[in-house]
Amino acid sequence: MEIREPVPVSPVPAGSATRFWVRAGLFAALTAVGAFLRVPLPFVPFTLQYFFCALAGFLLGAKGGFASQGIYLALGLAGLPVFTAGGGPAYVFQPSFGYLLGFLAAAPLVGCLARGPLTLLKAYGVALAGVLGVYALGVPWLWGVFNLHLGDPRTVRWAVTYGFLAPLGGDLVLCGLIALGAVRLRRLGVFR
Repeated sequence: MEIREPVPVSPVPAGSATRFWVRAGLFAALTAVGAFLRVPLPFVPFTLQYFFCALAGFLLGAKGGFASQGIYLALGLAGLPVFTAGGGPAYVFQPSFGYLLGFLAAAPLVGCLARGPLTLLKAYGVALAGVLGVYALGVPWLWGVFNLHLGDPRTVRWAVTYGFLAPLGGDLVLCGLIALGAVRLRRLGVFR
């Protein structure tokens, strides 16, 4: 009986589609985990989803970040309970769904703005720009669902207060943590 040496398996090439989709899937899964790491606030819970959404943009770039959040949304809308309050197509009627749509804008925005050398200050500004993109879609959706779907009239001021100002302090701190993580992971060469 002849014993053969194992054939070495070459790593997946850096630019391959397999690597792209595996990384996007990883960040979709991390975003789902972030949905369950939360601080309860009225109307819009504070979660760590944006932490992973922004890191996807920083580490995977605009296309990979968008793909990761697209996968995350597709899984949730298909019925997997990956969102903070479950999943399924009816989730679009949740007041917080606009923030999830904001992830589709934030991850590629972060990816575009984070190109080139990354300092801590630049990373903080990029993370902040991304979170403002989330709010830009989330706050109007919050207002619209309460006023148009739930029949519970709320003012724009109310939506800005509860949908933007209330969680903003936590997001400013979170942007600092994202910036620290992004700069450190970039220096280590993770996902490059």
